[in-house]
Amino acid sequence: MNHDSSTNRTKPYTPLTSYQPVFSQRRVEQVRHFTLAFVLLLLFWLLLSGHYDVFHIVIGVLCCLLVSYTSSDFLFVHVGADDTHLIIPRLLTYIPWHLYQIVVSNIYLAKLVFSPLDRLTPRIMPYQTKLTNGLALVTFANSITLTPGTITIDLDEHTFYIHAIDSKVADDLLTGEMEDRVEKVFLPAAHAKVRARTMLAAESNNLIVKTIVRLFTPFIQIYGLYVIAHGHYSPGGGFQGGVILAASVVLLALAFGLRRTMTKVTEKLTTMLCSSGVFIFGGLGLLCLLLGGNFLDYEKLDLFLKVGAPQSRSLGILGIEIGIGMAVMACMTSIFFDIATAGELPDEPSEPLTVDDCVAAEDAVNE
Repeated sequence: MNHDSSTNRTKPYTPLTSYQPVFSQRRVEQVRHFTLAFVLLLLFWLLLSGHYDVFHIVIGVLCCLLVSYTSSDFLFVHVGADDTHLIIPRLLTYIPWHLYQIVVSNIYLAKLVFSPLDRLTPRIMPYQTKLTNGLALVTFANSITLTPGTITIDLDEHTFYIHAIDSKVADDLLTGEMEDRVEKVFLPAAHAKVRARTMLAAESNNLIVKTIVRLFTPFIQIYGLYVIAHGHYSPGGGFQGGVILAASVVLLALAFGLRRTMTKVTEKLTTMLCSSGVFIFGGLGLLCLLLGGNFLDYEKLDLFLKVGAPQSRSLGILGIEIGIGMAVMACMTSIFFDIATAGELPDEPSEPLTVDDCVAAEDAVNE
């Protein structure tokens, strides 16, 4: 017994292995992006819908989950989801200040209109910016354009080319107050210097257009799904919603090129969506025939739905709208690709940096 005790005491101690996280930092970031995008899109859906019963909320949740899964990263390319709790409140304080500047500039511009023409001294001036975050650059560029008297003409790396209507307007901009306020809004994202530099290099060509398309695409898609989901009793429907969804794909192709877009929206995907839409349309019509009614006689669906004839018609029309929306979206997208490529994908130089490259670079730095 003593021998066993001594053996146990002399047994070498094995330290616990180092903790290995179950989810990588990239996976945690993706979950944050997905969750925040879902919340934003659901709020947008509820604002549009105006119907807050269980049926419409469930449809909204499903649509928002779909768009969040496919397009959530569009909203967070230039800013991390963990920074939004600081950026959003600061942005809400920046907006009233900028609205005040718009009012003041409008008053000054109205006075300038009734002044002698020799007071007008329009000029195009370069403005070297210290901003490094893509979303901050786009916000600053659009803030300049929204303020009467100044228009952002072009952005070349870190230099804005701005048209100012007179010297006073130009001097007000050169004070840098607007730039400083925009920088404070996106200060958390500005510290992610690796991602900021790589993303700026990857999308330096047409940065403003690409950023705006990224931000609007998820909301365009959720609006298209809203039109389809409410088309059985309100203006809209499958055709209109399908065209809106296809328009979001066209925007992506115009901003990022056909090759990159067609790697996401492939010919196989459009074929499957088109076939599925036709199958849903024909299947519901055939089901009505099998139940003893005419083609698309939705009232016969109540034989197994058991929700009443009016509700059966409503659900039947909704199913048809979904099928039409899928088919129209796929067909319109396919037609655009065929016309744009003339049947053959043109040789396009691949972009040197992608979002995945930026994420990989940032992960390497963190490790």
